[in-house]
Amino acid sequence: MRLNRLTIIFTFGFSLLCYNSLHAQEFKLDTAALKKELEAMDTGDIIAELRAMMDSMGKPGSFVSVTAGMSNSLFSARNNAFNANQSNTAATAFIPSVSYFHKSGFGIGATGYMRSFGKSPVLYQTAITPSFDHFGKKILFGVSYSYYLRSTDPAVTTTPYSQEVYGYVQLRKTWLRPSIAAGWGGGNYKDVSIIPVKISGNEILIVDTARVTLNDYSLIASVSHNFNFKDLISKEDILTVSPQLSLIGGMQQYQSSTISRRFFGERFKESELARIRKRYKTSSSSTNISLESAAFSLNLSLFKGAFSINSGYFLGYYFNAASDRRFSHIFNTGLGFTF
Repeated sequence: MRLNRLTIIFTFGFSLLCYNSLHAQEFKLDTAALKKELEAMDTGDIIAELRAMMDSMGKPGSFVSVTAGMSNSLFSARNNAFNANQSNTAATAFIPSVSYFHKSGFGIGATGYMRSFGKSPVLYQTAITPSFDHFGKKILFGVSYSYYLRSTDPAVTTTPYSQEVYGYVQLRKTWLRPSIAAGWGGGNYKDVSIIPVKISGNEILIVDTARVTLNDYSLIASVSHNFNFKDLISKEDILTVSPQLSLIGGMQQYQSSTISRRFFGERFKESELARIRKRYKTSSSSTNISLESAAFSLNLSLFKGAFSINSGYFLGYYFNAASDRRFSHIFNTGLGFTF
C-alpha cells in the first residue's frame, strides 16, 4: 500500500514535469549573468547551479525542480562515499525526484529508486530529504538529512541505511576551491541466508535469519573548479564542467545479530560476514576513522531556459581493499525542469 501511494506521488510529479516542458520557452536565460554566477561559485553542486540559473532569469529565489535520471548509486541520495561502498555497482536504477527550494536556503525533496527485481520494476525505496544551503560571497555551506522509506520485501535489495546526515563547507576565494564534507549513515535490515549442511549423509537446507546493523562515517577533503562555456550548442545555453579530486576517510561499524539460529560453529561466523558483504563492500569493523580512498569525479551540467541536463561520474580507488575490489565506479545522468 505504501509503495502504491508513493507511485501516485511520483506520477503527479512527472505530470508537472511534462506540463512545464510545454511552457519552458517562457523562461529567458541570461547566459552572461549565469556564467558570471557559476564562475563565482565554482561548485559542482547542482542545487547551487539551479539557484544561479533562477537568478539569471530574474525569477524569485524560491523554485521547484523536477528531475528524472538513471544511476547505479543505490545507497545514498547525496554522499558518493557511501555509494562507493555498494557491493554491487552493476545494477542501475531509475531515479525520479521532486524538490522545493526556498529563497531562504531551506529545501525539501523526495527521491524515488526504481529497478527490476525479477520480471517487473519495483519502487523499492524513497528518500525524504530536508536541507539547508547558504551561498555567501566567501563561503558555501549546507546540511541535509535523509530518511529512507524502504520496501519490506526480503527479496528486494534496498539501502542498508534508514537515515543519513550530510554536510559540506566550500571556500570560494581562490581559483581552486577547497571543500570539506562529512556524512553519517545508520540503519539496520533483515537478511535471510540459506545454508546447505550435511547431517548423517543427508543434505539439509537451513534457513538462517539475522538482523544486520550498520553505522558508516565519512570525511571528504576536496579541491575543485568550474569551467563554463557559453552558447556552446545553441544560443542562450551554458555548459559547466566541474572536475574534483578528493581524499576520503571513513569509519565503519557493523554487526549481525541472529533472529533464528540453526547452525553453530566457525562456519556460522563466516556466514555473518558474508551476509554483510552481500550489500556492503567492507573489510573490517573499526572504531577509528582512517584514510580509505582517493577519488576523481566529474560533473557536467547543460542549461537551456528552464531545461537542464546533468551527468556525473565518480571513480574511487581503495588503498587497502583486495586487488579485485579496489575501484568503484558511480555514474548518474538525468533531465530536469525548474520553475
